[in-house]
Amino acid sequence: MFSKIFGLIVVMSLVIGILILVVTIRERTKAVEEALVQKNKLLVKVASKNIESGYYAQVLPLETLRLISASEDTLFLWVVKPSGEIYLADNPQMLGKIIDDPSLGTERVVVRDSVYPKDGKKIKLIVQPIGIKEEGKPWSLFLGVSLEPVVAARRTIIAHSLDFLVLTIIFIALISFYFAKEVTNPLKHLREGAETIGKGNLDYRIKIKTGDEIEELANAFNKMAEDLKRSYTALEESKKVLEIKVAARTKELKELAEGLEEEVERRTKEVRERMEELEKFHRLAVGRELKMVELKKEIKKLKKELEKYKPST
Repeated sequence: MFSKIFGLIVVMSLVIGILILVVTIRERTKAVEEALVQKNKLLVKVASKNIESGYYAQVLPLETLRLISASEDTLFLWVVKPSGEIYLADNPQMLGKIIDDPSLGTERVVVRDSVYPKDGKKIKLIVQPIGIKEEGKPWSLFLGVSLEPVVAARRTIIAHSLDFLVLTIIFIALISFYFAKEVTNPLKHLREGAETIGKGNLDYRIKIKTGDEIEELANAFNKMAEDLKRSYTALEESKKVLEIKVAARTKELKELAEGLEEEVERRTKEVRERMEELEKFHRLAVGRELKMVELKKEIKKLKKELEKYKPST
């Protein structure tokens, strides 16, 4: 339980931290990029005004252009006619060259992603219209802005964010360890108490003071142990009463069995004596019957003899 809670909190914190890190890096990088674009938009706006005024005064603002070109953010600076001819550039080799760009002759500021021809890296291209028109279309100031400061800022943000993430994870891990212990220790005591009560120690009480559902569960176990003890005590008392009643009943049954046994013996003896008397009577009656038969025979015989001596008429 401890490892699951601890691991879950740490993993969730890590995932959330990574998501926050990604969002933070993206938002801060975007903010740095927007700040870089806004700064250079302001520069090209000022430069376009200087170029416009210098053009009409027949004086080129070379110092302004030089300062802009000297910036580490600036990759190239071109003043381009609507026809695509580069009128002025920080690189003299680009003067007079023709470029083809959809933003030529634009009347609003254009900021878009582009690619630097020299190394193929991603850059920001800012196109600022100049108040000098030719064939009804304004000239344009093309400024190529390097995104290396943004990349460098992103690296710094990532490094700082990773340091912060590591410290945050360590802090959360410590908090998670403490929190997991606070959760699992009462559960451990609750489990040990439940096992002790389950083994028959109904006098044991679980002592947990957390002020939450775990404490309520511990109190429920304690109440269950008290109820079981009362039930067990009542059961023991009932068992003793039942044993006394059973013993008394057993004694009564024993006495009754002994009495029945004596009665059976007495009745058996009486029956036996009666049978003996009947048997004697039977023998006596049979003997009398036999004698009566013999007497009858004798009487018959005597009658026949008397008839012989009876005088004839």
